[in-house]
Amino acid sequence: MRFRSRLRTWLIRRLPLSAQWTLRHQRVYLLPTSFGWMLLGVALAIWVGALNYAVSLAYALSFWVIGLLLVSVLMAYRQLAGLTLQAGTAEPVFAGEIARFSVRLDNPSAWARTLQGHLVGSTDRAVSVVLPARSSVWLSLPLVTDKRGLLAMPALALGSDVPFGLVRAFAYVRLREQVLVYPAPRRDAVSHGQGAHREGGALSAAGEDEFSHLAAYRDGDTPRQIAWKVLARRDVLASKRFTGMAAAGCRVLDWYDYPPAEGTEPRLSWLAWRVLECEREHQCYRLRLPGVEVGPQPHQREQALAALARFGAPS
Repeated sequence: MRFRSRLRTWLIRRLPLSAQWTLRHQRVYLLPTSFGWMLLGVALAIWVGALNYAVSLAYALSFWVIGLLLVSVLMAYRQLAGLTLQAGTAEPVFAGEIARFSVRLDNPSAWARTLQGHLVGSTDRAVSVVLPARSSVWLSLPLVTDKRGLLAMPALALGSDVPFGLVRAFAYVRLREQVLVYPAPRRDAVSHGQGAHREGGALSAAGEDEFSHLAAYRDGDTPRQIAWKVLARRDVLASKRFTGMAAAGCRVLDWYDYPPAEGTEPRLSWLAWRVLECEREHQCYRLRLPGVEVGPQPHQREQALAALARFGAPS
C-alpha cells in the first residue's frame, strides 16, 4: 500500500494544472483487477498442462482466456480515451461542511461510458456515472473541509473496469478549481455594547447622503428610503441605501472587540457568527478587520465572509 501511495503521488506531481483536460493514451493507465490476475494465472496453468500432456482442448481454452484479457484491455481503454474534463465552479461553504467540486465530462465518441471518479485523499466512496454517447454530464465530487481559506481541488482519479471487470483503466487529472471556505460560525455569548456597537446615533435621514445601492425592503425603513419608481415599474418593494452618514447607525463588528489572547481563528469564527446574525435580523452592519472594512453594499454577506476566510492569507 505504501509503494502504491508513493507511486500515485509521483504520478500526480508530474501532472500540469489545467482548467480542461482531454485524456490521451499517455494519460491512461491499465492494470488487471484481482479477478483478472486470477484468470491470467488459471490460463497460464492450463497452458503449462497443455504443454505437458499435449491436449489441444487445453491449448484452445488457455488461448481463449488470454484473448479475453486482451479484449478487456482494449474495452477498458476505450472507456477513458478521448474523454474531455472541464472544471466547474464550487460554492463557498463553512469550515466543517462538505464542499462540492463540479467537473463536466464530455463524451465525443459514439459509445456510452461507465465511469467512477473520486478525489484523491477523500474518504468518500467513488461517484459512478453513465455517460451516453455524444453527451455531457456534470460530476459532483464531495470533500469535507476542515479549515478556512481557499481550498484547491485535489487531483481527480477517474477509472473504469467495464465491461468484464478483468482490467481496470484509470487516469489522474489536476483541474484548476478552488472553493472558498468560510470560518465556522461560533456563537458569541459576549455582549458588545448591548449587542450593538454603534457609530454615532440613529440612522440619518435618507437623501442627505450619497446613494449607494438598492436592497430588499427591511422593517423599519422609512418611506423616504423606499424606491417608489422601482415599486411602480416592477412591483418590487426595495429600499435605497446610502453611504456616509447613513452608515452611522450600523452595527460595527470589529476585530478589536476581542483581545489578541483569544487567538485568530476563534475571533474569526465569532465575527462570522455575528455577520450571520446581522443578516438574519436584517441589521445594517459594518465589518472591520485590520486593513479591511466591509460596509453596506450589494452582496455584503458574501463580501464579509470572504474577507474573514481570506484573513491573513498572502494577497
